[in-house]
Amino acid sequence: MEEKEELIEEIAESIREVAHSKELIKRGSLSRHNPEKVAKLLYLYSIGTSQTRLVRKYGYERNTVVSVLADYADHLGKFRELSGKVAAKNYLSMSSLEEDLIQQVRDRMETGELEPTFRDLKELSIAKANAAREALTARGEATQITEDRKVYTQEDYEDTIEAARARLQQIKDAEVIDIDD
Repeated sequence: MEEKEELIEEIAESIREVAHSKELIKRGSLSRHNPEKVAKLLYLYSIGTSQTRLVRKYGYERNTVVSVLADYADHLGKFRELSGKVAAKNYLSMSSLEEDLIQQVRDRMETGELEPTFRDLKELSIAKANAAREALTARGEATQITEDRKVYTQEDYEDTIEAARARLQQIKDAEVIDIDD
């Protein structure tokens, strides 16, 4: 797992840089006082753990998460790149394991030793799907999905109401033509 070690070393180097810069300006910083905590937070974030999960599951204070991520904003791209490699290897490893298991199941089926069911591969398939999602998240691809909402102003609303009233008035004022059979 040289990529994981490289990621951890990159995080450690970044912590040293930030801690040094904070020390020069004589500013208190979690990077100076508890670099291990910062390293764990940055590692978890870089492998795709959301800020909300860092707060809820790992017990970090939201202000701490925001502050640390702001301090390391210039480094996060590099962390994501490295963690993407780790996640990609995990995904490929899971895929390979799945292929091996499928082949073993196939061999056992051919000899009559096993009658497989869907449940035989279910857990591995779920793990593989999770690994794929983590790989996308770690590379930043899953976080690029955004919702595009149309924002309407009060003026837009008033214009729409006025247009509807004008149309209703046109309908009321329309000449009625009787057609005889």
